Amino acid sequence: MILAMMLSTGSVAWLASGCPAPRNLQRSQTHVDLAKDLLGKGQDTAAESELKKAIAFDARNEEAFLVFGLVYLIRAAHTENLVERENCLTGEEAAGLRKDSDAFMRTAAKHFEHATSLAPDYGEAWLNRGVVSMHFGDWDRAIGFCRKALENAGRLQSEALARTNLGWALHQQKDSARATTELLQAEQLTPNLCLVHFRLARVLFDRERFEEASAELAPFAPAEADDGSMNRALCAPVLEALYLGGQASLRNHDLQGAVPWFQQCIEAAPRSCLAKQCETALSELGAGP
Repeated sequence: MILAMMLSTGSVAWLASGCPAPRNLQRSQTHVDLAKDLLGKGQDTAAESELKKAIAFDARNEEAFLVFGLVYLIRAAHTENLVERENCLTGEEAAGLRKDSDAFMRTAAKHFEHATSLAPDYGEAWLNRGVVSMHFGDWDRAIGFCRKALENAGRLQSEALARTNLGWALHQQKDSARATTELLQAEQLTPNLCLVHFRLARVLFDRERFEEASAELAPFAPAEADDGSMNRALCAPVLEALYLGGQASLRNHDLQGAVPWFQQCIEAAPRSCLAKQCETALSELGAGP
């Protein structure tokens, strides 16, 4: 009764309205930082738990929603990996997992969209909205989101990655000249970005500039050491890049040079869908098992 008397009419109305607790920016950010650390260690469930706490302390923390989206984006990527790289699934199993992946991406999209609604200058969130659009093959929206990210480069971690994605989306829309320009700019900004080398190589390959494509794929090719052993490539194995390296060698009439590319493709992920294509290519060259 005394407590009730101490409350003003406005305070009573505030409690009854179910308004959220006052924002606690510092505690919210602490949970976001924990979530990022956990996500980096592959602990997505624990990361999600921390993000819910972060949002409870500050429902306007745009970074919390960005990282929340990344949780679901990573889940989608892992699911796609199960289908194409680890098992090469087909039929109902593949369809079910792809449906799960699409659902993860839609959830990610909602979080990224909310982040941009809270902070329209959040370039990183715009970039990730573009990634979701690319997943669904919505290239017009992907181009728009990538450009929006570049317009807000002050809150964008990698301009090179944004230009790489923009270039790839432009290529899918058959605007390969502009795609090449964007990818070359991305490569100039960050020469060690492996993704840009692969995507630029693919654009050049599709434009029948096979020697240039092969040159772009050099970071994926391990070099032979003096003792005959193979040094590690500058870039981690990307199956699509390895397969493309073999195909580019064939177009350059270097049949022997194609063999190591296809062999590496198989060794990197023997049960993958692309490994089967690489096995077929080796058989056609007379170099299969």
